[in-house]
Amino acid sequence: MSDYDSTDEGYGYDAPPPRPTTPPVRRGFVMILGLLSLAVLAVYGVPIIAERAGRAWETGRAEAASAALAKLDEQGAVSQASRLFRLATTAISPAVVNVRSFRGSPGVGRHGLPLGAPGRGEGIRSELGSGVVIDAANGYIVTNNHVIQDADQIVVRLGPRDDLPARLVGADPKTDLAVLQVKTELKTAAQWGDSNKLDIGDWVLAIGSPLGFDHSVTAGIVSATERNDLRIAEYESFIQTDAAINPGNSGGPLVDLSGKIVGINTAIITQSGGYEGIGLAIPSALAKRIVDALIKDGKVTRGFLGVAMQPLDAETSKVLKFPKGTDGVAVAGVLPDGPAARAELKQGDVIVSLDGRPVHDSIGLRYIAADLGAGIAVPLVYYREGVERTATVTLTESPTNPEIAPLGFRVKESNVTGPDGKSRPIVEVERVVASGPAYNAGLRPGMWIVAVEQNRVDSLLQFLSVIRGYDLERRLPLVVFTPDGRIAPIPIVGPKAEPPNIPMP
Repeated sequence: MSDYDSTDEGYGYDAPPPRPTTPPVRRGFVMILGLLSLAVLAVYGVPIIAERAGRAWETGRAEAASAALAKLDEQGAVSQASRLFRLATTAISPAVVNVRSFRGSPGVGRHGLPLGAPGRGEGIRSELGSGVVIDAANGYIVTNNHVIQDADQIVVRLGPRDDLPARLVGADPKTDLAVLQVKTELKTAAQWGDSNKLDIGDWVLAIGSPLGFDHSVTAGIVSATERNDLRIAEYESFIQTDAAINPGNSGGPLVDLSGKIVGINTAIITQSGGYEGIGLAIPSALAKRIVDALIKDGKVTRGFLGVAMQPLDAETSKVLKFPKGTDGVAVAGVLPDGPAARAELKQGDVIVSLDGRPVHDSIGLRYIAADLGAGIAVPLVYYREGVERTATVTLTESPTNPEIAPLGFRVKESNVTGPDGKSRPIVEVERVVASGPAYNAGLRPGMWIVAVEQNRVDSLLQFLSVIRGYDLERRLPLVVFTPDGRIAPIPIVGPKAEPPNIPMP
């Protein structure tokens, strides 16, 4: 038997023993455990780390902001920002007044003021609003027409226990503006600002008597301009603001941070009856012109172009060969001998500019013409068969709400929403003289005139064009739509109509 050789197995006594290989099952277990650990870290660890990092970041931002504000405060910048609001309020506040109107016969007390609490007493109704002094020497105050409409007495409160009776200088229901006058020399007046310079995001203040709280001030920004399809007034181009406006603010000023009037607060859009973030103000560019006209003439004269307007859609624009899409107004008809007819405009023309002001839609064209006034010659740009043309048109006074004097009734153009959800114009009877020919024939306010004999009328312009062919002193055969849903003929016999030829028995 040979001796044992330690090298036979490939290692000696001094060499380490061999390492066993990892079984495949153990290797898979390690991999699964690693994946689970990563998953737990992703689900719980990462959010915790992110949250702590976010808190640290927010804390750092807050500390940096506090340091920056402290530095600005040391330099007086923070107090200067608040000072702008204080100065604007101080500048305008003494010119803001409380306006109350009374309908009925409450009785007259000292200085001609009504007796009794507002809204109390049999047959007594009252309205609360605000106003702003625009002429201290002559005592002129601007407010909304709806605040004083049909009022028997108007009271202006200048301050605590300082009430004065006011007279109505003039009102314009079409823009909801009115001018009052008190017989005393006031101490201060507000200045008009330029609403055309306002832009979205500009700071504004609303001052008035919301819910009876005199001289309340709220702040906000201009949310939008030229809101002109709200059907609140006949002529509108409202400033929209989120400055809080509530019942009682009507007629008060909307001011910029220079303390000047940039609007007259008029309405709110609300579902609750109170402030919901959408307030509307008449821009000063419009209000000042209306107010100046009311003070000077007691009425407002508006410009009239004499066209029936049709909004553009893609199909109409293509048919008329208009190269600018839908940005313009198509002429659907021209009033004979009217301003547009004398400027040789025709049906199918597309108006894009009046007096250098771009025309985007029919509401805008009507507003621009009215704002320019009567008796003024202005340039007009239009397209015919795809070719740009220019003309000079002399605007006349608007015949809106024309009095059909011989027959004793007055009409106006209103808008209604059809079954398709689109708005369309109608001719509505606004007033009928009692015992006049129209009244005796059965015409009443609120009826819609849909035709004159066999001639259908869809707008005030069409109605005025059609009745030119009738002798209003003798007859006018109307077809009306009544409030109860009937269509009925109403032949109106004029004062000079020949008596019927009735054979003698």
